[in-house]
Amino acid sequence: MKERWTSISEKRFFFFLLVLFLPLGTLICAPELVRAEYPDKPVTLLISFDPGSTTDIIARSLLGGAEKYLGVRLVPENKAGGGGAVALSLVANAKPDGYTICAAPTDSIVYGPLVQKVPFKPLKSFTPILGVSEAAHSALIVRSDSPWKTFNEFIDYAKKNPGKIKYSTSGVGTGMHAAMEYIASKEKIKWVHVPYKAAPAALMALVGGHVDACSAGVGYAPLAADGQIRVFATHGKNRSPQFPNVPTLKELGYDFAKETTHSIVGPAGIPPEILTKLEMAFSKGMETPEFKNTLQKLDCTVANYPSKDFGPHLKDLWGRSEKMFKEAGLITEPATQPY
Repeated sequence: MKERWTSISEKRFFFFLLVLFLPLGTLICAPELVRAEYPDKPVTLLISFDPGSTTDIIARSLLGGAEKYLGVRLVPENKAGGGGAVALSLVANAKPDGYTICAAPTDSIVYGPLVQKVPFKPLKSFTPILGVSEAAHSALIVRSDSPWKTFNEFIDYAKKNPGKIKYSTSGVGTGMHAAMEYIASKEKIKWVHVPYKAAPAALMALVGGHVDACSAGVGYAPLAADGQIRVFATHGKNRSPQFPNVPTLKELGYDFAKETTHSIVGPAGIPPEILTKLEMAFSKGMETPEFKNTLQKLDCTVANYPSKDFGPHLKDLWGRSEKMFKEAGLITEPATQPY
């Protein structure tokens, strides 16, 4: 009788162990079942230009609203260089787990790779998350004490004095760089490009007399109001509301219009459920007063490119830009293939 009782007790004990450890064994065999829901740690936001740049200011204005939605910190890291190519290269090689993403303008994704070799495929290496804003009207400017009073005088001098004009921009391959080289190609001009890592630095180079002209992104309007600079032409499709009397390059006879969308992208292959969360987070960031006030101060406008539309937009922009650059003689073939 005692042996039978012992046998029953042992069976109960082993049954107890089975019930206790079977779930643990299942979890060990299927680790995906214990994977935490995204996100469960801070997300790194690489910013493709220096602090104080338009890209930097806009990206940081989105953080509060996006963090509130995600429930974790978004850690901004400025990785400037190569007209945005440095940051984009880093994110292109990151794990597609949603923890490393990038704020970059479409200039860096399209214009830059068209004219210089970059270590990523512009239309293949990224998951487009959201286009958040359309850039302000960039412009060709000179100091008010320069000898040129008009755009035509400036161009005439540049033609007659090869290599004498030095101009600054916020980087190689930016829309501002493309605009100047488009003019140079059409007019057979040779001038010297002096690239900086951000628009404010390029602007200060002009104010400080280190260059003769600047193809400026933002921040030049107050200098114009103070009489420190002259604005010769703007680069957009339409005239700038701030400078209604200044012609566009198109009006001056150049078939060029800079299109810049400030955007958020991630590495290719981000899972759909994570992409949806990131898109929603930055959409929430766009709803905040901080973001709206920032756009107003920068003379930018809200973009309407959700993820499903942003990829096709980049593809269309690449095609149109490649055609425009070839017709201007800027390139014969893209320096970087898109796929």
